[in-house]
Amino acid sequence: MKFLKALISWKLWLNVLLGIGLVVLGWFLIFGWLNTYTNHGRQVAVPDLSTMSVQQAMNTLQDLNLKYEIDSVKFTEDFPPFAILDYYPAAGSMVKPGRRIFIKSNPSTWRPVELPDLIDKSDRIAYTQLAMRGFFVRDTLYEEDPAKGAVLRVLFDGKEIAAGTLLPKGSYVDLVLGRGLGFDMPVPNLIDMNLTEARHTIIKQFFEMGPIQWLGDTRDTIAAKVVYQDPASTDSYDEGQPISIWLSTKTPRELSREINDLDIFFRRKMSPEDSLYYKTLERSRNIDIRDLPEEIRRTIQDDRSDPAAMNQRRPQQAPAQQQAPRPSRPAQIDTTGISIE
Repeated sequence: MKFLKALISWKLWLNVLLGIGLVVLGWFLIFGWLNTYTNHGRQVAVPDLSTMSVQQAMNTLQDLNLKYEIDSVKFTEDFPPFAILDYYPAAGSMVKPGRRIFIKSNPSTWRPVELPDLIDKSDRIAYTQLAMRGFFVRDTLYEEDPAKGAVLRVLFDGKEIAAGTLLPKGSYVDLVLGRGLGFDMPVPNLIDMNLTEARHTIIKQFFEMGPIQWLGDTRDTIAAKVVYQDPASTDSYDEGQPISIWLSTKTPRELSREINDLDIFFRRKMSPEDSLYYKTLERSRNIDIRDLPEEIRRTIQDDRSDPAAMNQRRPQQAPAQQQAPRPSRPAQIDTTGISIE
């Protein structure tokens, strides 16, 4: 009985009705909010972005309440800068407002690339490394340097740049290379220079410092001057070869004898006074007859008084012996047709 009374009680049915009302209200609230949040039933057509620039596409998508994400891929010269290469979803696709559109665009230029370290490397290696990075060599310049073909500097737009500098891919650079050693180059004049000046001049002219000799007893490297060099400044010499110098605190006039000896040895310069034959001949002309032995003096006096007797004492050339006549060869006999039997 209590159960039947409770079943027909108005309080029970009131609670049931309130529960059903809450469920229905919750249903409409939840699904209504979901429809609004997810834009259920609302769609937007994706516009054609292929003919637009990146800026135009951004403005168009913003007006349609569409989001976008732009990715700049590898630069290509087949399309203008900031051109749209591809996008997703495709044009005409129906999407909800707020949908993200993925765009691939062409950058304004090549992506910056680091310049490799090319200093002191050969020109062949430099060309290879530049080509691998997408660079091009516009011009090659040459400067005085012993390292032939070695890279001395890298220029971009006429200015020197260091390794690691970021340059747009496809840029043109200039290479400054060493000229190398020359042949038959003029020898610098080192006479009257001190040791420091002579060494600097030799190295600057791409020659090597040869042996250093001293003339005299004093070896003052500060006050001494170059009084002799080999090869001479009038000669031609290959770069990279040594130049020998002689230092002294004396003047070349005071060292004329030593310099003359060096000329004889290095220059092969010989005056008549330096000839042994010339000196012997001059001494013979100055011989006093009274200094000769008695026998030689008598012979000379006899020769002067009787020239004919002097000619007789000269050794006579033996007459040429007549050669005996060679025996003639026997005449050849024709043995044709003669039998030896």
